[in-house]
Amino acid sequence: MENQQTSKDPPPIIIYDDEDVSEGIRSCSKSLVGKILTKKLIHTNSLLSALAGIWCNPKGLRIEECGSKTFQFFFEEESDVDRILSNNPWLFRNSWLVLKKWHRGIEIEKLNFTKIPVRMQLWGLPTHCRTPKMGMKIGSSMGKVLESDIYETKEAGAYIRTLVEIDSLKPLLPGITVGSKKDGLSWVDFKYERLPQFCYKCGLIGHEEDHCSTETIIVSVDDQDVQEFGPWMRASQVGRKLSIHSHQKKEDDMGIKKKKQFPIDVTALLSGLSVSKPHASLVMDNASKIEADPVPLEVSKSHAMLSKENTCEELEKREELAKLSPVPTKDVPSSPKPDGPPSRILLIFHLKSKAPTRKRGRGSTKRIDHHH
Repeated sequence: MENQQTSKDPPPIIIYDDEDVSEGIRSCSKSLVGKILTKKLIHTNSLLSALAGIWCNPKGLRIEECGSKTFQFFFEEESDVDRILSNNPWLFRNSWLVLKKWHRGIEIEKLNFTKIPVRMQLWGLPTHCRTPKMGMKIGSSMGKVLESDIYETKEAGAYIRTLVEIDSLKPLLPGITVGSKKDGLSWVDFKYERLPQFCYKCGLIGHEEDHCSTETIIVSVDDQDVQEFGPWMRASQVGRKLSIHSHQKKEDDMGIKKKKQFPIDVTALLSGLSVSKPHASLVMDNASKIEADPVPLEVSKSHAMLSKENTCEELEKREELAKLSPVPTKDVPSSPKPDGPPSRILLIFHLKSKAPTRKRGRGSTKRIDHHH
């Protein structure tokens, strides 16, 4: 009777090792925990059927309910977990399904599902203001900015696309005013991708106007009274991502002139030479690729002759000659020089008179009114 437990003894504590739960850890390591932000009743079977189609039938998908509108999603392939999490949040019956990666020690009932990564599009900025840095600065008005890039659509042109972690308990912003002393003020429209149901009265996510007791917010746009929130806040197109190089090239095509960079240091190559005749050729041993500003040149030597009336201005006008592609000269001996400098190169210059340049004046700044 000495070993018999009495009512006054504390309950026993069972200690387990990792080996005892290794199978459960492997299963949960390929799972996601999610919550559906809605007031509607959710049935697990209907959720499983719908998500299997939305997620392209991931292998071994099963669902366990963990709490009110909170579920754990199990998969057999790690690639499915990564793919589905990368497109978080998902839409289910016009409501957001917000997902988080499972990890050991997680307390599902204490998880915060109010911080949601959302793709935001910023429209209405002047061309020179469409930069990733501007996207980071503007997007921070909504929350933590995770990404900022330049995108383009065929119909509407270029815009900034950001990934921002917003607070779902706060109203969405329809836009914001930005500006500087030199550029004046501009209104930037916010458009949200894969936006679920939200209220056009208060701007909150999770319900619609019919279930909102808040009075409709009216603002003045172009001397007209309109609702602050509306369907125009939903993004209808994405387009393609632009690289910094291609975006700068498009700005050049639109008339935003930038300083040209020449593939070789023309000044260094031709320094100390006297004047002879135009349309001459230059033979030299090395042509290093460094930047140089276009300046008036006076040249002539036994193998290099250029008119002092000619300058580098033509290099900007004729891009095919601006590359100054080195062409091996035929009269150079072909004897090998394994340890010496490279063989002599023939560089051809076709230059014209430098026309006087005129600085562009800044146009007057026009304030862009708040418009949707």
